[in-house]
Amino acid sequence: MTITKKALLGLVAGIFFSASAFAETMAVVNMQLVASKIPQTAAMQQTLTNEFAGATEEIQKLESDIKFNMEKFQRESMTMSDEQKTTLRTQVEELQKAYQAKAQPLEQQIRRRQTEERNKIFALIQQAISAVAAEDKIDVVLNAQSLAFAKPELDISEKVAAKVSKLN
Repeated sequence: MTITKKALLGLVAGIFFSASAFAETMAVVNMQLVASKIPQTAAMQQTLTNEFAGATEEIQKLESDIKFNMEKFQRESMTMSDEQKTTLRTQVEELQKAYQAKAQPLEQQIRRRQTEERNKIFALIQQAISAVAAEDKIDVVLNAQSLAFAKPELDISEKVAAKVSKLN
């Protein structure tokens, strides 16, 4: 081990031990687990599904039309005239252009809205974590996903989920 690695290791250990020396009580919370258990998440998913239902159906119809026309071309191209083949190819190309023009912006819009709604949910979770920490006089709450191990009795995820469920 080089001197810089030893120094870095010592520094990290010092920070860890000094932080734990000042913290009287610690807890862990699994935010993903909390988010999956609360009713607000299901409500958010339903809201987004309803919000984008029309646009999603339109995209699915375009996909279906493209698939149908491509299968038709493969099935019937032997018996089609050149003009019919050209017409069908043109239709498929136009459908693909329409699909590309609508699908990518829709995906971006859906991702943006999911992020907005997810941020609202995580803000509620953070509120609940603060409330549980204050009630239980917890000094430090760590994200369980960033830890290799924590005693199960330190996990306040269920309390946080119950608190978030009562919010809003």
